[in-house]
Amino acid sequence: MVELRLNVSEVDYASLLQAMAGHLPPMMVMAVRSMPDSAKEDMAVNYVNSNGDQIARWLENALAANGVRMKISGARAAKLS
Repeated sequence: MVELRLNVSEVDYASLLQAMAGHLPPMMVMAVRSMPDSAKEDMAVNYVNSNGDQIARWLENALAANGVRMKISGARAAKLS
């Protein structure tokens, strides 16, 4: 087995929240923008960990579209200190 690690350096948290909760009122988007960075990072980690199987399928499909076949068993996120 091979472990793949990705470091995410930038996240559009408003779009992440929309992906998590559907269409959001503008006040909710503003609230996300005012959240502390640590809370935003927690939100991103929770999203990835809740959707790991789907994210793995997206990666498999992207690789396959480029001629590389790989079976990815899941995706998991953790905050870096």
